[in-house]
Order: sequence, then C-alpha cells, then structure tokens
Amino acid sequence: MLNKLKTIVALMILTLGLFGCKSKKDLDKSERSDFSSLEYKTFSSSKATFNIVQGQSSFKVNGSIRIRKDSMIMISVQPFLGMEVARAILTNDNLVILDRFHKKYFTSTFEEMSNMIGIEVNYNIFQSILTNELFVYDKKAPKLSDFKEAKVMELTMLQYNKGKIVQEFTVDSKYRVQSASIMADGQSYSLRWNYSKFNALENGYFFPHQTGFSLNDGNHTNQLDIEYKKIDIDKELNFDGTIPSSYTAVTFDELMNMMN
Repeated sequence: MLNKLKTIVALMILTLGLFGCKSKKDLDKSERSDFSSLEYKTFSSSKATFNIVQGQSSFKVNGSIRIRKDSMIMISVQPFLGMEVARAILTNDNLVILDRFHKKYFTSTFEEMSNMIGIEVNYNIFQSILTNELFVYDKKAPKLSDFKEAKVMELTMLQYNKGKIVQEFTVDSKYRVQSASIMADGQSYSLRWNYSKFNALENGYFFPHQTGFSLNDGNHTNQLDIEYKKIDIDKELNFDGTIPSSYTAVTFDELMNMMN
C-alpha cells in the first residue's frame, strides 16, 4: 500500500510541476488574462479519487483537494475511510509533504526543488492545471496574442513557444481547455493532459470533473487520473499548513524510501 502511495505522491509532483519553468521575475498577480476561467476564492473537492496506471497494473485511492486562490493548495491522500496518510501543501514559495504514518516531513522551496530535480517548478502551474485554466509557464495572465492559433473543426489549437518549451492547448469556442501538452527540446519527457466530464457547478460554470495525465519519459508512460466527485466553490475552509512539532524532517529520497 505505501509503495503505491509513494508512486501517487511522486507522480503528482512530477506531473503537475514538471515543466513549470519559473520566470526570472515574479509573476504579476494584477495582470488579467484574455481567457475566461473559473472565478473563485476557494476551490475544494472533499471527495476526489486518484488513479495510477503503470503498465498492466493500476491503483486507486481516495483523497481531497483544497485551493485558496493564488495562496495555497492542499492535497490529502485518504485510503482508509477518511484517515489521512499523506498531505502535500503548496504555497507560492514552497512545498511541504507530510507522512502521517511515519510522522516525518519534507519541505523545500520551489527554487531548491528545481535545483534538486533539474527542472524548475512554480505554484501557478499546479493551480492552473488543477482548475482547468489556460496558462503559459512564464506569465501569470496569458494573452491571445501570445499564441499561434489554428482552427480545427469546432475547436481551436493554441501553441506557445519560448526558449526550449513548447505548450499546446486545444480549446472550445469559449476557450475552455479540453486538452494540453508540454514538451521541451533536448528532454525526453513529455506531459499531456485532458479534461472530461464537464458539468455545471452551483454558479453555473461548466467545469471538468475528471483530468487525465500522461507522463512519458522516453521509455515508459505513466498515467494519473484525478476525478472530482464533488466540487465546492467559495466554501469556508480550514487551510492548516503547520507541521506538527513531533514530526521529524527528512530528505525527499528518505521520505520516498519510507513509503516504499
């Protein structure tokens, strides 16, 4: 069981942040995008499922996701009747992973994490992908003029190129993202994701309740599917990002080995 949880934690970090290259300047939160997106202060799914597919085997576990816009993301893994065994906490500056089973934790700034894995990551990429928002890696608010645009039937293809990074999006007539991919010259990794099960939320906004990721390292393909069973917008939520004083700090490798 813990080996599977290790896979989920590691794959979510790599999948959601793999190509999240940081701009050399801070992203300006006051900028406005040309594209419509879900309006919210808090976003939450208390009933989410994470499904990992590796080769011929698959594993599904329950959990929850909470987002306080532009501030904090909390992802909880709860395989046993709501009992939390792991939690990931992301802020604009850092990442914290709590191992409830062993009472250990790992913490790192995004800059440190980027240096450790050799690929730069940032908070905005995680938030955008989880909330079906169109993004570019080096801007807070993309403009239509940033993209090369092509019509394909009733859909629109958008491509953003800068440096070695290539981002591609397929969007509908309202520029809601249907699928996307990111790749980089000189790297064997590619990340693709798609959104499905679009249903109206309480505010009337049509939002995808399922996101499927495919991460290819050049030799193998791993899949992660996240399904939101229930979504709440602007619900009063507790965002507890504190690390219990009884927990012991460990390195990322030590944490992953403990979950093995």
